[in-house]
Amino acid sequence: MKIRLILSFLALMALSLSGAVFAEQKFEEDLHYFSIIPAQPGGEGERVQITEFFLYTCPHCFNLEPHIEAWLKRKPENVDFDRVPGMFNRESTRIQGTMFYALRLMGVAEQLHQKIFSAIHEEGESLDNQQQIEEFLAKNGVDLDAYRKAMKSFAVQTQARRASILAERYDVRSVPSIIVDGKYRASGLSGDATMRLTDFLIDKVKVERGAVTK
Repeated sequence: MKIRLILSFLALMALSLSGAVFAEQKFEEDLHYFSIIPAQPGGEGERVQITEFFLYTCPHCFNLEPHIEAWLKRKPENVDFDRVPGMFNRESTRIQGTMFYALRLMGVAEQLHQKIFSAIHEEGESLDNQQQIEEFLAKNGVDLDAYRKAMKSFAVQTQARRASILAERYDVRSVPSIIVDGKYRASGLSGDATMRLTDFLIDKVKVERGAVTK
């Protein structure tokens, strides 16, 4: 019994120490984040723009979602957040990306965002083509006639093209990737570490802005 208690205590100590080391992790350029060259426009005035590139089929994006949602509740007021679907010149990702913008135009993207992730990663649905997507949307109460019109609209087609252009400008080659104010790209970490890195880069941008204005 004593041996078990000692082993349990040692295990807890090891977890505590590893957690402390992880919490004190130092983020390094060209390892955890990368400068975007040339830097792209960021937030206006004192605002900082954060952009997440994602794919609905990406398991890492799915796992990051709850951490993003928690971060959104505590992010600074002067920080703006946006999602951009990765296109990557594949038909299935192009269709899903355009679907995202069509649902956003209809005002239902936020309420369906997590449901789409869950359908793919927890319920095994493919959603790789228009028929599968429309069947899913119909089950979730989306007006398919309105959806089809939105898919063909100039606004949605323009946003889809812009998503591809932004990915090239930011040199996004994998997802999830977090772009901080058009200056830094964070990728490769997971979960809460990604959001801590995002906070680190937000502070870095603020310091650099102060240095420029002095």
